[in-house]
This record gives sequence, C-alpha cells and structure tokens, in this order.
Amino acid sequence: MKTTLIIVLLLVSFATQAQSREWTQDEKLWGATAGVLLAADWATTRNMTHRYNEGYHERNPLLSRQPSTNAVNLYFLAVTPAVFLAADYFSDYRKEILQATSLIELIMVGNNLRIGLKFQF
Repeated sequence: MKTTLIIVLLLVSFATQAQSREWTQDEKLWGATAGVLLAADWATTRNMTHRYNEGYHERNPLLSRQPSTNAVNLYFLAVTPAVFLAADYFSDYRKEILQATSLIELIMVGNNLRIGLKFQF
C-alpha cells in the first residue's frame, strides 16, 4: 500500500510540471469508461470485505488476502487518481492507458459479478 501512495505522490508532482494537451472527445469517453469500471470494481471489492466467511478472498497482489474495507477504500482512492494523472502526464499514450485500464477493470468486475459479489458502497 505504501508503494501505491508513493506512486500517486510522484504522479502528482509530475502532473504539476506536465505540458499535457487537451483531452479529445474519444479520450474523455475512455476516461469515463475507466472511471465507471474503477468505481464498479471498488464497490464489488467492498462487498467482498463483508463476506470473507463465505470463502471470498482478494487476489490483487497489492492488497492482502482479506483486506479491510478501509484498506480497499485507500487502495481505490490512490489508484483511481493515479490512472488519470498518468493518462494526463503521458498524453501521447492517454487513450492506450485508459483503454488498458478499462479492459483490466472490465475483467475484474466481470469476475467479481460472476462469483456472486454485489455492488455495495
């Protein structure tokens, strides 16, 4: 978790120095998609934190096997802005960063729903 926070702080410092260009409509759409999917992953992962007694466990190597709700919240509060800061800073690869995030999150959310997790904040 400390690594994630350090990455976010570094990205914030880079972003303040970045000479990024404006976002295109296509990039905004991919950004919205990534944001919705990150929120969906967050919600289903939070649901899991209340269901460990049913055999659920976390597979993300950046979190423990049974992270607390607070740890899940901290993780997503760090990762979500990190994605958008990286996309803004690396503007030549913005669309690809957002597409990759969307794909990964779509797989994660799909799996979470498939195994029976629900959206819960």
